[in-house]
Amino acid sequence: MSMPKLSALFFAPLLLACAQQGAAADLPTNTPASAVPEKEVHHVDTLNIHDPAVLADPVSKRYYVYDSFHYGHPQENLASPNGRAGVEVFWSEDLEHWHGPELAYEFEEDSWANTDHAPWAPEVAFYEDKYYLFTTFHNYDETIGEAEEGRPPLVRRASQILVSDSPRGPFKRFANKPQTPADEMALDGTLWIEDGQPWMIYCQEWIQAGDGLIKAIRLSDDLTESIGEPITLINAGDVAWTAKISRHEGKDIRAVVTDGPWPYRSKTGELMLLWSSWNKDKEKAYTTSLAYSDNGKLTGNWTHREEPLIAGDRGHGNIFRNFDGELMIALHRYFKQPYTRLQIFELEDLGDDLEIGEQLYGHP
Repeated sequence: MSMPKLSALFFAPLLLACAQQGAAADLPTNTPASAVPEKEVHHVDTLNIHDPAVLADPVSKRYYVYDSFHYGHPQENLASPNGRAGVEVFWSEDLEHWHGPELAYEFEEDSWANTDHAPWAPEVAFYEDKYYLFTTFHNYDETIGEAEEGRPPLVRRASQILVSDSPRGPFKRFANKPQTPADEMALDGTLWIEDGQPWMIYCQEWIQAGDGLIKAIRLSDDLTESIGEPITLINAGDVAWTAKISRHEGKDIRAVVTDGPWPYRSKTGELMLLWSSWNKDKEKAYTTSLAYSDNGKLTGNWTHREEPLIAGDRGHGNIFRNFDGELMIALHRYFKQPYTRLQIFELEDLGDDLEIGEQLYGHP
């Protein structure tokens, strides 16, 4: 996530972190991607990736992780050809040493979104022999409705899908429009295939909904269009551990975040959903937990883990297997920049639950 112009919005640490995302690398400011040799590597301990989603690419047998960038960022290390914001990619053979960054996507000049504001939470899925980039764009100059008195403005925010033949891009849009509903402030889209049907799971902003929601909408087989109306999976206001109130312009407002949904099918067929929010216990800070579908499908009734999966300012990640078949979870720790770092943990599939194991990679 990246910082809106509305600096007084809910959860200042959240927005500050979003504003300052970028990869921390030992390169001069604005080093062009073409100038980064294959031998140039960054240790995972230094990798500043906010909202990480590690792709274990079955074709190249490499790991990829994506980050957004915009210009004027103090840690900026990548120059795009036209000076617009976009998405950069790092890649690795061992999850410890990472090459890059390299330009994966730069905003088109005529984009509906603000081209000088970084996208949020870029992640890539390999599907039907192509690579699909899911990321969130913003237009802070356009509103999509009237906000209630005392609440932040409803600016246009939406998840869009782009496509490439390579995990390193360049990614291209299908059309100059997103795939989430036009009347929703949507973010953090991710791909899920259920019974052969592609879906996008995404969040609806607390700014619009009050209680942040996690929803799902069907996609066409080629992922170019959404189909029908979305369904609501989770209301973060119903979950015991989430923070319910924050300060906006000196007043308490209802504000319950939903971030980073990631679906997972367990070894016994259980459908689980990894997601993050702020914890009502401020010492636990940004927190990640699980929800469970009672029928193994998106349309099931969703219940929640009594205790979060992991807290301590860790969240918005993904679940993947390394090339030895070992289950892992990638997260970022420290929401507030410039301290954000990629962390990777062992993960155990218990069938009806998941359990975090040893931290394998990343700064403690």
